[in-house]
Amino acid sequence: MSTIDVANITDGTDTVATSYVLNGSAKAWVFRSSGGLIASFNVSSIVDNSTGEYSYNLTSAMASQSEHISIPVCRTSDDRNASVIINSASQFTSYSRDISENVMEDSNMLATTHGDLA
Repeated sequence: MSTIDVANITDGTDTVATSYVLNGSAKAWVFRSSGGLIASFNVSSIVDNSTGEYSYNLTSAMASQSEHISIPVCRTSDDRNASVIINSASQFTSYSRDISENVMEDSNMLATTHGDLA
C-alpha cells in the first residue's frame, strides 16, 4: 500500500491542515427520504425495522460507541421529532415520530457522525 504524507491542502487561495480535514470531516452520513435512500457515505446497509425506525450499518466502524451522531430532520411541518440510539461502534438506529398524531412516521432525514474511525 502507498502512503501520501501531506501537512496541508490548498486550492490556491485557501490552505488548511490535513489534520483539520481528517478530524473535522463527517466520517459517515446518510440522506434518506420517506421514499427511500437518496445518498450515503460509509454506510454499508440500511435496515427498515418498521415505520419511522431505520438501522444504519457502517462500512468502517467508529473508534468507540460514544461517537457523536447528529440527526436534523428535514421537515414538512413543525410536528416531527427525531432521535437516535447508537447500538454499537458500527451501527445506529434513527426514529422519526409525528408528535401531533403520536405515531411513528417515515420522514426525510439526514444523519451525520463525526469522530475517529476504528
